[in-house]
Amino acid sequence: MEEASRIGAPLGILCAVASGAYTMAVLYDPADSSFGPLTTLGAALVAGCAVATLLTAAVEARQARAATTAALLRLGAPSTALRSAAALRAGALAAMFVPLTLTVAALAALPLTP
Repeated sequence: MEEASRIGAPLGILCAVASGAYTMAVLYDPADSSFGPLTTLGAALVAGCAVATLLTAAVEARQARAATTAALLRLGAPSTALRSAAALRAGALAAMFVPLTLTVAALAALPLTP
């Protein structure tokens, strides 16, 4: 629950950027010359910043859990269980947000498609 406020906003930003990228890819017309190298550079910069923000929040959350993780290891919890819990959290987030992001992107592109 504590991590939700720390990771939620950057994850939402990343989902919004991914949704916008998907919508832009669906609506992209190769015959249109308005997209150039600067557009690609700008899109890569925005996506890179969104990913970097999420990674920074994940590192901060990991550092906030460091004392709890150390206490669990001192009590004898196997490190594989801690890694499995982290993988389960990441998998649950991906299973929830990837379909949601794709659905929002498809709905956003729907009225704009010819």
